[in-house]
Amino acid sequence: MLDRILENYDIKGSLIKIEDNNSGNINKTFVATFLDNNIEKKYLVQKINTTVFAEPYKLMKNIEGITAFIKKQTKLENDNNHKTLQIIKTKKGNSLCKILPEKEYYRIYEFIEDAVAYDCSTELNVVFNTGKAFGNFQRLLAKYPMNQLEETIKDFHNTPSRLKTFISDIKIDSQKRAIEVAKEIVFIIQREDICSLIMDKLGTDEIPFRVTHNDTKVNNVLMNKDNGEFLAVIDLDTVMPGSLLFDYGDGIRSTASNAKEDEINLEKVYINLELFEAYTDGYMSEMAPYLTKTELSLMGESIRIITLELAIRFLNDYINGDTYFKIDYEKHNLDRALNQIKLVIDIEDKIDYINKYIYESYEKYINN
Repeated sequence: MLDRILENYDIKGSLIKIEDNNSGNINKTFVATFLDNNIEKKYLVQKINTTVFAEPYKLMKNIEGITAFIKKQTKLENDNNHKTLQIIKTKKGNSLCKILPEKEYYRIYEFIEDAVAYDCSTELNVVFNTGKAFGNFQRLLAKYPMNQLEETIKDFHNTPSRLKTFISDIKIDSQKRAIEVAKEIVFIIQREDICSLIMDKLGTDEIPFRVTHNDTKVNNVLMNKDNGEFLAVIDLDTVMPGSLLFDYGDGIRSTASNAKEDEINLEKVYINLELFEAYTDGYMSEMAPYLTKTELSLMGESIRIITLELAIRFLNDYINGDTYFKIDYEKHNLDRALNQIKLVIDIEDKIDYINKYIYESYEKYINN
């Protein structure tokens, strides 16, 4: 099948091997290696998961637009140290290769060499550069025309909408599981007041729409294997209009948590403040001058909101019978929800320090 895909591209040289790439949980990814004049060159080949991304052309419109904009901005800044994804067009000049009659969609990127990615890391330099990479991403795209950006997953970080669906599904209780998690349901509903803090002002001067990545994990940043600095932000499928608070909050939640999302020993689940500080400093080193007062004031709260949102999603899926998230055992989603609830509690315990440090970091970088 991949030979058939590659025939649609004008790639120099001869194909010598195709390897599975197991990174990523959504799209199927391969690395194709070509040999041209005794020089090997790699390409990343991906099959789009149309169950998650029902409109792949909208997806690619976003990626084409923002990667072109980033290239233009880095050129204006004479930045030769950082890269972005490079789409390889088909012979017909398309960003997607559609295979019929299967109705499958494929795309190809140039393979970024001399890079390393981490599934997770407790190294302060790696975490700093993760925050810096996503701050740089948003800074470079600060003037991107928002009317050219598609919403590929509706209401992805609309926390009040997630809560409304959650409450509705509790009432239906199709799997009769709600009584089992009554305490957790109460915990979430008691925090209803924070769910709208971002969304109520999104699209105003206080919290303007910005280009958001929406998956700000450490493994979505390629690092330069020689000097350890960030090289490129990848996995742009969830790029949409949103608030930078979505990205910062989720970046801290995923990067500074001491444990994985399904850790069942809740004593291990807490925010590592050293990692929080490193990520925040990296982010502020790029974005401090561009933050509004409201954005700055809500950065600490955004960590709690996005963590609560994920707890809602995991618990909602458990109540509904595990129809969305992939599970490895019967109560996997419940364990994930309990994990995120514990993280919310720890964030609340540390929120004064978190807010204080965010302002300290902001002052450190505002004039740089």
